[in-house]
Amino acid sequence: MTKHKFIAILLLTMFAVGYSGSAEAQFWKKKKHTHKSKQQKKKTEDNNDAAVNEEDVRSDDKDKTTTHQLTRKERKELKKKEKRERKEKEKKERQERKDREHQEKNNKKKKGKKTVQTVAKSPVGVIRKWADIEYVPTVKKAHYRIDILAPLYLDELVKNGYAVRDIPEKAQTGLNFYKGIQIAADSLKKANFDIDIFVHDVASLLESTEMLVRKNMLDSSDLIIGAVPSKDIPSLAAYAKVKHINFVSATATVEGIVRDNQYLTVLQPSLHAYCEQILNRVATENKAGAKLLLYRTYLGTENTLLHYFTDDSAAKSTLSLLSCNTLPKKDAIAALIDPAKVNTIILPVLDNVYADSLLKIFKNEFPNTRFEVYAMPTLATLQGLNKQGMYPNMNIYVTMPFSFDPANASVQYIDKAYKKEYGGKPQEMVYRGYEAMFWYANLLQRHGTIFNKQYSDNEIAPFTRYEIKPHWDADGNVLYMENTHSGFTKYSNGVVSGNR
Repeated sequence: MTKHKFIAILLLTMFAVGYSGSAEAQFWKKKKHTHKSKQQKKKTEDNNDAAVNEEDVRSDDKDKTTTHQLTRKERKELKKKEKRERKEKEKKERQERKDREHQEKNNKKKKGKKTVQTVAKSPVGVIRKWADIEYVPTVKKAHYRIDILAPLYLDELVKNGYAVRDIPEKAQTGLNFYKGIQIAADSLKKANFDIDIFVHDVASLLESTEMLVRKNMLDSSDLIIGAVPSKDIPSLAAYAKVKHINFVSATATVEGIVRDNQYLTVLQPSLHAYCEQILNRVATENKAGAKLLLYRTYLGTENTLLHYFTDDSAAKSTLSLLSCNTLPKKDAIAALIDPAKVNTIILPVLDNVYADSLLKIFKNEFPNTRFEVYAMPTLATLQGLNKQGMYPNMNIYVTMPFSFDPANASVQYIDKAYKKEYGGKPQEMVYRGYEAMFWYANLLQRHGTIFNKQYSDNEIAPFTRYEIKPHWDADGNVLYMENTHSGFTKYSNGVVSGNR
């Protein structure tokens, strides 16, 4: 299919009134829904204080009008009573202040007595549990609406009524995500799912995230799935929380920018989650050789990664740390590895040029030693990683947001459908769009609009066994829902394979 034909079909699909399908499963038919959120108002009144204040006012007024009627003796007794009550009140306040100071002093003493061992055994833990998170009741329907948000740049794909010759790079991510959504919609239609799917081009001024929120264009949605940048997420997440609609960020992380939102789910693992996945894999594999952590401390993000790996006391005790602020010498490496065994290398270096230089030292200086290398997602863009002979003595595992096996039935279905509709081979975002749409449609169908506590139902996800859990702050308050599972793509002397 030519680019002109694709864009024309895309435009027609995006702005068509409806999609005609079987009576049992109409996907693009527009249907108006209402989504009412219950808001509870709390009124707090201190009735006792109010009553006392009101009584004081009445008493003062009464005193002004009746004092002249009291005898001298009665006035004297009244003054004594007031003085006695005032002293009792002051005494009570002094005692309360003294009790508070005593309590604060005891707390400081207890804090000072904590040993290093006690702190290690009792870190700041999660106070709240999944069961403590409150949601509105789920609603099961015969018909659902899902809103898809992605930057498509449709305004730039058509000029003067004609499709542009070259699709801009910035539009590729959103368009590929949309293609995956469309293939999943066709698959769900064949399974008789009854869903309306509304696609919003957030790169357009008319459908920007600000406009969608301001005009309540998503208030009838049962689920929002967004392939939007991190900067757009806080306003969308806040809106979804108010409306009690689940919002799924499919491609961006939100570390440090969203909190207190149980209706936001982030599918893109955080850097911390990647590190945990690598440590779990290394512990599971349990290779007999040495385990090296190559690190740099002068770059902020890489220094953070170093702490993620070494904050785990169990992992730290099994790792040999090798500073790579400058390229390490052969002798320094030789002192840490076992040439007769398979050695493990953890490589949290985000600069691919420098990472390549490090790997070539192990390749050239120790050609007869086997290495298992675990790296962050950025390494996947390293040129030559999938070429035979580039790293012959290494198996390199790159942790990824998700990974899939080409032999997987869903992968083969997507490849076939994509080739028929668009020609060529699908890019990564096509698979991600397909999986997000397919899995979440099934969660809606099985569990209704509020499926959050059923996230363990992940066997229907085509490629990824998502592990969605609450992400808590240090005080045990929920920040958002987070996927902590990531897969590995394995590169073994030019052969590429997926590994969940």
